[in-house]
Amino acid sequence: MTKNFYSKVFRNIMLTIGLMTCINTSAQEASWEQIYKLPATNAFHIARNGNLIMADYQFDLTGGIYISEDKGATWTKTGAPDYTYNIFVENDEYIFAAGCEARVGRSNDGGKTWETLSYKRAVEDALGEYADYTNAYALTMHNGKLFLGDFSGGGVIYSEDNGETWHQTDIEALSYGEVDPKLGKRAVENIYNLTSFNGDLYAFGVYLIFRYLPETNSWEVLREDCNFMAITTVYNGKMYGGRSVMNYTTEVPFIETLDTDTVWGAVPRPETDDNNIRALLATDKGLFVGMGMSGVYYTPDEGASWATLNNGIPYSTGYSFTPMGFAMDEKYVYLAAYEPPFSSTTNSGLYRFPLKDLPSTTGIKTVEAGANAPQFNGSTLTFAAGAQQAAVYDLSGRMAPVSVSGNSIDVRHLTPGTYIYKANINGQTVSGKFLKK
Repeated sequence: MTKNFYSKVFRNIMLTIGLMTCINTSAQEASWEQIYKLPATNAFHIARNGNLIMADYQFDLTGGIYISEDKGATWTKTGAPDYTYNIFVENDEYIFAAGCEARVGRSNDGGKTWETLSYKRAVEDALGEYADYTNAYALTMHNGKLFLGDFSGGGVIYSEDNGETWHQTDIEALSYGEVDPKLGKRAVENIYNLTSFNGDLYAFGVYLIFRYLPETNSWEVLREDCNFMAITTVYNGKMYGGRSVMNYTTEVPFIETLDTDTVWGAVPRPETDDNNIRALLATDKGLFVGMGMSGVYYTPDEGASWATLNNGIPYSTGYSFTPMGFAMDEKYVYLAAYEPPFSSTTNSGLYRFPLKDLPSTTGIKTVEAGANAPQFNGSTLTFAAGAQQAAVYDLSGRMAPVSVSGNSIDVRHLTPGTYIYKANINGQTVSGKFLKK
């Protein structure tokens, strides 16, 4: 498939995406609570046994891995040496942590004690002497194997024995561009993210999105417009992907989705042109989005309505306060947030927000409400004059296959059910629900 194919696909996607209704709710009275101050917080994980685990990013490597065995009331620094761990992954036997210098931490007791492994030998041919300085941000379990994406061009490697030994996948398949005459080879993608979804393994780089081909231990290029899709989350038959770039425009998708039919879609954006998504979590409660230096957004209905959850979050403090990751237990949604280690404030650390205080969808209009609501005769939605970007979504957030002509949307061929409409009328976004019988 070509770049022109993808540019046409995403041009069509963007024609149907606009700013959606904000939630009217009193839940903004609720607030995030900082439960632990950890300078340069970098990664967070809730272990299967309930332990809370965090790592920091101290420039002088004086930090490490920290653990709370009482839901955040008290914390202990473990004996793990500091390799600025970026991500935690857990299987039935171990918790793994990927970091710098080709190191992987491993714990078999819920994060209390750690041993240090190395994947250096697997990337030495690709990186040479730089294997001692490389870093890893991508780590995941897939079909019983532990896969790691090297950030410095070492490719994607895997372990079948919980990190003891490592093997390369086809690194040439992860390469791009022309051969560098000085190096005698093509550049290898910097892998930001690995995600196992619907039986497939996906790798996300600076430019390209790949899918793993296990029968040949190789990769196929799915898309050439990745643009730092460094953060993904999977829930209920859908993968959600956000880009971690300072890209202020509404002309690109806010969050892209991939369903089990391998169809790409998008989540309608809140009222922001910020696309720098640094934390992302999808659960049965909804979708949580942490933006770089702008806000925490929440939608319970796949982007049909949005709320900001910024009470207690110290944005605009003069330093780079950045969400790094969400997690959720039975009572709270947690947010790990970073400030540089030289920051004079103590905003870096772990926050939590009570699930009982999350807002509902009270702000969504119905087709009967509002002067700009469309007329619906059972087969056609007709908007007021001047309507643009009219679209219909199902309740999972997927764009519905409808025919748009001027101010009207033909919905005769939709299966019965509840749908969400959206349009821009004279600069004002209108959205709501309708029932197709």
